[in-house]
Amino acid sequence: MSVPHPGGDPNANLYAQLKRDVLDRVPQISAVEFVPDDIEAKQLRAVFDPARLDPPTGPDSPELTVKWYRQDSHDWFRINYTDPNTGFHAGWHQDEDHPDLGQAHFQYSAADKEDRWGITFEHRTPSLILWEIVEALLEDVRPTYQYANEEP
Repeated sequence: MSVPHPGGDPNANLYAQLKRDVLDRVPQISAVEFVPDDIEAKQLRAVFDPARLDPPTGPDSPELTVKWYRQDSHDWFRINYTDPNTGFHAGWHQDEDHPDLGQAHFQYSAADKEDRWGITFEHRTPSLILWEIVEALLEDVRPTYQYANEEP
């Protein structure tokens, strides 16, 4: 279930900044695009090169989607990673979908397991929050949750 966002459409300038300052600098990402386009940007889609991920995945490219709404006093965002090869999904959401978990939460689903819990971010600016999320995805989330049930 998705809670409608308060306020107007996401800011295309913010998406340009997130693309330039974060996603274009991640070596595992092979392409970043504005959806539906750079004029009416409502989200960003980053495509990972499956061979550059550790551990590698494939043959299809995993994606990270970013939807961000500038708000007073807390921005709303939904950042989701999906690997079509394994069915793994991870999401970092700051919205009102799960008020019992606090302002922001992390959730994942893999094979027959799923979970969610409240989280906090070290930073407050969008670019630095997105860096935190991408680092967590690559260093902790994929190795810990995506491959947790596989044999070594």
